[in-house]
Parts: sequence; structure tokens; C-alpha cells
Amino acid sequence: MSPTESARASFDDGLETYQESRELSPEQKVIEKQLVRTLDLRLLVWSCAGYFANGLDRNNMPYAYTSGMKEDLDLQSDEYNWAVTMFFIGYVVLQIPCNAIITRVRPSLMLPAIMFLWGAVVCFMALVQNHQGLYGLRICLGFAEAAFYPGMVYLLGSWYTKRELGSRTAIFVAGSQISGAFSGLISGAISQTLDGHNGLRGWRYLFIIEGLIAVFVSLFGFFVLPDTPSTTRFMTPEMREVAQLRLQRQGRQTTVTGFNWVTFRNLFTSPYILGYIVVFSIMQIGMQMLTQFPIVLKTMGYSTTWASYMNAPVWIVAAIVIIAQGYLSDWRYHRVWHIVGGAIITIIFYIILVAVNGGEVPTALLFVCVYFITPVLGISPIMMSWLNEFYSVDLETRALAIAATNSIGNLAPNFANVKIWLVTDAPAFRMGKIITMALMIVLVIIVLIMYWAQQKGYCLPKASQKIETESTISNKLGKQDDPETSVV
Repeated sequence: MSPTESARASFDDGLETYQESRELSPEQKVIEKQLVRTLDLRLLVWSCAGYFANGLDRNNMPYAYTSGMKEDLDLQSDEYNWAVTMFFIGYVVLQIPCNAIITRVRPSLMLPAIMFLWGAVVCFMALVQNHQGLYGLRICLGFAEAAFYPGMVYLLGSWYTKRELGSRTAIFVAGSQISGAFSGLISGAISQTLDGHNGLRGWRYLFIIEGLIAVFVSLFGFFVLPDTPSTTRFMTPEMREVAQLRLQRQGRQTTVTGFNWVTFRNLFTSPYILGYIVVFSIMQIGMQMLTQFPIVLKTMGYSTTWASYMNAPVWIVAAIVIIAQGYLSDWRYHRVWHIVGGAIITIIFYIILVAVNGGEVPTALLFVCVYFITPVLGISPIMMSWLNEFYSVDLETRALAIAATNSIGNLAPNFANVKIWLVTDAPAFRMGKIITMALMIVLVIIVLIMYWAQQKGYCLPKASQKIETESTISNKLGKQDDPETSVV
């Protein structure tokens, strides 16, 4: 027998040895149900509440703009857009370093701490007196929030299996959409009851109230969040063991190996990370019609209060659509086709917004189109689930890929939106709609090319080289035999 055949026979013996242990025992399946229930009650609920607070604090600029900030700070078109963009400058600078750190520290301490910090920054935004001060605090807010979204996506991917991850990521992301609804309700209520109270305009109260919500939610995170499957203190040893086994069955890496040349090769010597970044960037531009909706209504002649209240149902529907898309992607599993489907629906209704009456569509049709554009938001959690699974062979690669995609994918479109979605173009926003429609078509093409390349096995990420152990044999067995190991 040749050395190669001998090594293969030895490995096959290892596979046979672990064949029976690959499936969870009846007792372990009971523990798995308890584990998932615990994760849903602790990790998922807090992550959704945290992203709710994150969405309030990051996306309250349109409501502040229509609640007196424009007049008090004398904001011109470019100044408002730059105030929005300044957040993403800070957001990008720290996001990749923060997600590199999260593999080395306790997420249960890091994530609540940064939430407390950004809540305090938002409260201080109520004190600004000019657009320069607003710029400075928006950058600080970006620094503070940088670690939250990629850190939570990384943590979700560290616990949930491929049949659970899409729906859980969608529920997490839906927290931000629900915040869009409540931000409108909060803004409308403030405009009616607090605007001018004690000499403060409504936008200042908006920052104070929404900042305090983040501070409040952050305090619970110190007590409920898990760390990693091997280090979480409030779980029993049996639950930690099952948590690792069920991920290993899918070929998922569950231990930190340290940054090495394999990590950077996985990211920078293949085109996939660039594809994910471009897709995420286009998705961010695609949602701008929803983000600008209060300004569209205000410039059409409706009151600030009415515009805020009418925006709330849009985000409630968006949250429902996102969760439905996430569950469908788990059920049917092929992430790519759910991304393509959401993009095609979005393209159709952007075409209507451009074609009818030169972009100045009737109010009823405007509402219909805005509601049917909401599937663009479902692209984000499905794509992040796809990315989480695609880079699952190496923890460090996965952490950096998530951070790079989210940071650059947020920064690029926000610089572009400064000129694409000018507030002075409201309510038609014709140029913004046309460019967005074209970019969504590009998104579909890129996703299909990535799907084809991955199916062909081109430039797939590789795990760090390790000594063959019982754990790695078990991992390989799970990856070979588990039908859920497909990356798309």
C-alpha cells in the first residue's frame, strides 16, 4: 500500500469511528432544544432590542431635520448630507479592528459597553449649536457604533446552525426596521407635545429620548449575552458541548486559531469579498427611497407630524417582510435566489417610480411603491447569512469578512448618496431613482456570477492547517455527510 493510500485508509477509519457519534444522541437532542430556546430568549431578544436602539440613534437625522434642526443649525443641502455621511466615516475606521478584537474578548462585555457609549453620544447631540458640532458628534457616534452590527452578526454565526441562521439574522435586522416605525411615532409625538417646551425644539428632545433608550437596553446585555460556545459561563457543560458539536457537524470552525497568512489569503486573493461588499453597498443605496420617505412627504406639502406617522407603517411592514424572507431562506435554503427575488421586486417598483409622471407619482401610487420596495431590506440578513456560512471554515476570516463587508459597504454608498439623493431634489428624486434602479440590476448580475463561481469551486476559502485530531476528523465527517453544508 502506498503512503497516500495508507493515509487515506487511516482517515477513512477515523470517519467510520465517528460515524455513529456524528448524530446527536436523544439526550443531546433534548439539550439542543433547551440550548436554542436559551439562545433565542437571551441572544436573539437582546440583539433585536439592541439593533432597535441602534436604528433609532443612527437613522434619526431625517426626523430631526424635519423637526426644526434645519432652521436651528441653518443646514443647507450638502451640509445635511455630510452630517449623515460623517457617521459612516467613524463607522468604517474602527469596524474592522473591532471585529478582529471580538475574537479575543468577551462579547458579553464588549457589545453592551459600546451600546452604553453610543447612547451617551446621542444624548450630547442635543447640545450642538452649529453644523460643525453636529459633524463632530456624528463621527463619534460612528466610532461608538462600529463594533455592534458586525459583532452581533459574528456572534449569531457562532451559535446558530445553517437551518437557523437566516431567520435569526433576519429577526435581528428587523429590530432596526421596527425602530424606523417607532422613530416616526416618537418624532410625531414630540412635535405635538414637546416642541418648544422649556425652550427646546423637538429635534433636541428626539436625541435625548432615543439616546436614553440605548443606555437602558445596554444595561441588560451585561447579564444576558453569551460569549462563545466553549466559554459561556451561564450554560452547563452539556449545553456547551452540544453547541460545539452541532456546529462541527456542518464543518464549522468553533475555536480561535489566531490570524495568519491563511486568514488574509482567504480574504484578499479571491474576488468574493469584493463581490459581497459591492452587493451590500448597492443594497444600501436601494433602501434610500425608504429612508427619504419622510422628506418626500414633507416636501409634497404634508405636515411634519403626518409625514412621521405615515412613515411608521412602512417600517413595520418592512420588519415583517424581512423576517419572512429570512425564514424562507432557511426553509428553502438557497440564499442566492432569495436575494435575486428581493432585488427583482425592488427593480420593478423603482421603474414605476421613475416612469410615472416624470417621478412625481400620485400619493397613493407612491405609498404602494414604497411598500413594495421593502424586500430590498431583506437582502442584508440573507447575504450576511450567506457570507457567515461561506467563510465558516475559519473564525478570523469570518470576523474580518463581516466587518469589511459592513464597513466599506456602508461607507461607499453614503458618499455616493451625497450627490445621488440630494434633498433639494425632493420630492421627485428622479436622478436617485434612476441610478438606484440601474445599480439593482448590477446587483443581480454580480450575485449570479458569485453563485456560479462558488458552485464551480473557484477560489473557495480554506481552513488553517492543523494537526489531524479527533475534533478535525469529526468536523470533516460532518462537512462531507451533512446535507446542510452547501454554501448557497
